[in-house]
Amino acid sequence: MQEVSPTRPKAFLIDMDGTLYFKGQPCPGAIEVVNYLRQENYQLRFLTNTTAKTPKMLHTQMQALGFDIYEDEIFNATYACLQYLRAQPGASCHFMVDNAVKAFFKEIPVDDNAPDFVVVGDYGEGFDFRTLNHAFRLLMNGAELIALQKNLYWFSSEGMFLDCGAFVTLLEAAAGKTATVMGKPSETFFKIALESLQRSPSEAIVVGDDITSDIMGAENTKMRSILVKTGKFKPGQLENPVAKPTWVLNSIAELPNMF
Repeated sequence: MQEVSPTRPKAFLIDMDGTLYFKGQPCPGAIEVVNYLRQENYQLRFLTNTTAKTPKMLHTQMQALGFDIYEDEIFNATYACLQYLRAQPGASCHFMVDNAVKAFFKEIPVDDNAPDFVVVGDYGEGFDFRTLNHAFRLLMNGAELIALQKNLYWFSSEGMFLDCGAFVTLLEAAAGKTATVMGKPSETFFKIALESLQRSPSEAIVVGDDITSDIMGAENTKMRSILVKTGKFKPGQLENPVAKPTWVLNSIAELPNMF
């Protein structure tokens, strides 16, 4: 790994689940680190592939956990997808998302019979044979596939759960389609976050626990990165990494020691 760079960043793009909190509880020292970064006047963006909640809902959740963050600092795949669809006026969608999130897309035309896009996000028990087969038929009839994210699993206080990426992969294989991914590690996602900061990739550092989404996304966008050994991190991932972090820390609590 590289030594600590003498060039201080202007901004941090920090993953939320697994980095700031895990299984519904703040990671040790994470609240204090966010407070430290704010006191040091770094620009902050908080990133997540969670698509079952809108940024407003996520803001409420983070405040309840004790984090001093603002709603407009939160970027999730749902927001990135809305920006993407806004750039294609008139495009219609069939949405496989939670009802609360579906309301977030209220300005986008809905077509459940012959849409331009099938949009797949966190749908929980909505992923049954009927809904998946209907989406498969829409794709075979010409619709394109949008994945809000492609994480295969996630953690809660109850244990591990399949994530929407598992069902996106199923649809890709069955329909012979490649999904356009809105969340991490897509370049679209990270570029939107950087644009909101008006910063170049060299001025920001990505911090996260997931080497396949956080670190790969940083690498794809030519940003420096910090991998933390919490959340989804597994030691074996560093043996032949799919992406190479600039630095590795035991947890985000060590971040103030670097900058």
